[in-house]
Amino acid sequence: MQQIRLLGQHRSCLGGPGKALYIHRQAICGPQGPRCFQRSAKNQKPAFRHAVTCEAAQLATASTTAEAAPAAPTVQNDGLIFGLGSEDAWDEAVVGSPVVRCFLGEDGNRWLMWYSGRLAGDPGLDAVAAAAGSVGVASSRDGIEWTRGHGEIEGARGAAKEGDVGRVLAPNAEDWWWLDTRHMTVSDVQVFSSDGTAGGGVYWMFYSGSNFEPAAFCARFALPVHRGRAGLALSQDGKNWARMEAAHHTAAVLDAGAEGEWDAAFIGSPQVVAVGPRDMRMFYHSFDASAQKFVIYVANMMFQLVQDGFSWKRQGPLFSGGDDSAAFDGAGAAACHVVRDFATKQWIMFYEGVARDNARSIGVAVSENGLSWRRLSRPVLKAGPPGAWDCGGVGSPCAVPMADGRWRLYYHGLRQKGGSASGVGLALTDKESSEEFEGVRVAFNKRPQS
Repeated sequence: MQQIRLLGQHRSCLGGPGKALYIHRQAICGPQGPRCFQRSAKNQKPAFRHAVTCEAAQLATASTTAEAAPAAPTVQNDGLIFGLGSEDAWDEAVVGSPVVRCFLGEDGNRWLMWYSGRLAGDPGLDAVAAAAGSVGVASSRDGIEWTRGHGEIEGARGAAKEGDVGRVLAPNAEDWWWLDTRHMTVSDVQVFSSDGTAGGGVYWMFYSGSNFEPAAFCARFALPVHRGRAGLALSQDGKNWARMEAAHHTAAVLDAGAEGEWDAAFIGSPQVVAVGPRDMRMFYHSFDASAQKFVIYVANMMFQLVQDGFSWKRQGPLFSGGDDSAAFDGAGAAACHVVRDFATKQWIMFYEGVARDNARSIGVAVSENGLSWRRLSRPVLKAGPPGAWDCGGVGSPCAVPMADGRWRLYYHGLRQKGGSASGVGLALTDKESSEEFEGVRVAFNKRPQS
């Protein structure tokens, strides 16, 4: 352990001016640059609380008598609200694919964020799932500062339950035939009743899982892909989950297409929208080998066969980005988040646009029926400047509607193009801009570091 001192404006992020903290040396200068995490010296199994500005902090070793060493270079971290986990944490190397929900209660708002991450040394599936690994949950009172866990949740009850955060699902090591023996990527959490209609008290997590089965080869990006399918887990509290076994031999609720079909490569980022009592739609993406583009597809629940949401029928391609190969989404559209705006009676889709050079940015499209989409010709959020935590690209959007047509847009950032997700960011609707597209406010600013 090493005593360190925070410099200047960054003292407040870890406890206030003049307070000495003890953190692991590797957490100061790890492979991802300067990082720091608060830990109680009296408790060896605490939940790590991520400091919002800690990656921007300039750290120097200090003693009571020696002068501070030169500070590390300042890193551009606008937008970043949730970085990599501490050394040896379950999410020390990768953090991304955020799913954020706000719950109203008598004692104020309660925010939960499910996300994917993994340890160092796992090669991952960065070409198609930059955060693939395990699934964890973090909690917050404002959706900005989050409490995270170092390892597995402990299953706490009563008053301690709210602070019980950490990894909630890992790849299935018990059932070799299961869809997710290799990786998991959370993409949606809904609260549905048992008959599949909106409401009720059961959390439904839709995720993409991969095993070791080889799948289609993405020639454009020169990387093989493991077979990915859509899975489902249920929970009573959003923290303790049970996988649900569907009819497919891998327990998947939706299988990838057969060889030669549009979605034969994998099923990525499944998200479900409940349109009505008998109209539930699953949006997902895959890579169309014939078109050499990422494409968003839609599937419908087969109500005539089941009433539990475990069986879906693929309906076909829905949206593939721009027709211009030079556009920000010229190589297609990937992970999407679809929201129904009841004020304007429109469907709004935030999606990960893929350029021909594999650059990732976030675009928006609108629709009257959820089937035919019109896109804004520019991205609403782009990669950060050179050296920034998200300079390699941004993607996996999760949009939370706020008052007066404003949005909170959560996303993950990449440190390098085609690389792993390195944290969760937040962009906010620009209050000073009146720019709209089809009635949707589309000017966003990454939340500045304080």
